[in-house]
Amino acid sequence: MGIQAGLSASFASAIRLRWKMKKLQGSQTYPVRLPSPTSFARVSCALAFFATILIVASDFVFVPYQLFPSTESDNDAFRNFGLDLDTGTCQLWRGEWIPDQSPPLYSESCPYLGASENCIRNGRLDRGYFYWRWKPADCELARFDADRFLTLLRTKKLVLIGDSLARNQMETLVCTLAQVEDPLHLHNDFREQSWHFSSYNFTLAFIFSPFLVNYTVEPANDTIDGQSDIYKLHLDIPEWRWVRQLTVYDFAIVSTGYWYHRRCLYYVNSSLVGGNSDSELVPTIIKTPTALGIALRSALKHITTEFGGITMLRTVTVDHFENGQWFAGGTCNQTSPHLPKNGAVPPIPWMNQMINIIQIEEFNRARASMKDPTKLYLLNVTYSMHLRPDGHPDRYRLANPEAPPNDCLHWCEPGPVDLWNQFVLHTLQNLF
Repeated sequence: MGIQAGLSASFASAIRLRWKMKKLQGSQTYPVRLPSPTSFARVSCALAFFATILIVASDFVFVPYQLFPSTESDNDAFRNFGLDLDTGTCQLWRGEWIPDQSPPLYSESCPYLGASENCIRNGRLDRGYFYWRWKPADCELARFDADRFLTLLRTKKLVLIGDSLARNQMETLVCTLAQVEDPLHLHNDFREQSWHFSSYNFTLAFIFSPFLVNYTVEPANDTIDGQSDIYKLHLDIPEWRWVRQLTVYDFAIVSTGYWYHRRCLYYVNSSLVGGNSDSELVPTIIKTPTALGIALRSALKHITTEFGGITMLRTVTVDHFENGQWFAGGTCNQTSPHLPKNGAVPPIPWMNQMINIIQIEEFNRARASMKDPTKLYLLNVTYSMHLRPDGHPDRYRLANPEAPPNDCLHWCEPGPVDLWNQFVLHTLQNLF
């Protein structure tokens, strides 16, 4: 596809998207932020960005996800969370948290917990956040059975690939499985960890890949919102760290999300095409969901063509900062879930809505391209975690609760994050 044709297709997509949004919302108008006539250089780079994406490969055609601010109501966004085609007739993501006095699957004494997520050991006194369980609207979700999980995956290898939230999930899974058998810790460093459960000949691993694509990091000339580094992302190249190891495993749980909020420059075909913050280094501003969608498409394309095992894509979670963000004194001292029956649920943050929608779109796109779509599944956790502002470490991310910053992004262990492994087991049981 030539550059001129690529630009025409890109702008046609933008026009169709704007028309669709106006049709859905009636006469409501949408402000569009366009470059000024004097910003010719930025406009040229923006056009080059769309053209570059379009001509990277014939099977990697970029369609702008969101060129205009969202004005969807919360109900509209709720409907856009998509279908869990992978879980049969039960849409696991649609439901509510209900009281449940069952004890946690493990305790704060588990040696494999992350120090900054061990909220009880760090001084948190209330334990009410333990005693809730997720009830899907149209089925029952069984309590996690560690022996059942290990039996299903006997002789298999499973890897979690993603950022610190993927590590969050990995730690809870290790602690849950350790109630059946203490694992042998095979490898332990910041970027890669693995355990072996010898009685089941099962291996569990974690690979740190926060963007899923190749990146480098360099110091910035200034600090903005506590960030003094700039990340250079190659959106079209899956990260070598997990690519070189993927075929060793039988199952992979893949996720990404919050690292895309860091200061980033974006490259496609080794050419700088934009970034997510306004500076002299950035030729054009590219919205975070757009960049994440391109990277996820690259990662899923590699997985669906080069990996013969089963892959599960976990969607983005939700933070609950109030009165500021991570480096600005934000807190999250709620002690109970958002319960729809008690009144209106606060709207899901716009950015999380858009990332969730894009992740589902890329999941559906990848699945439609596969000869065997039963090898790709969706773990849609976004809505369920949006309802749990009570489940974060907050000031108890450290043994000294007075030391900032508070953590309203990661999840206490044990806590609501254990639901993710229930989704995994539910999906596995439908496979065997």
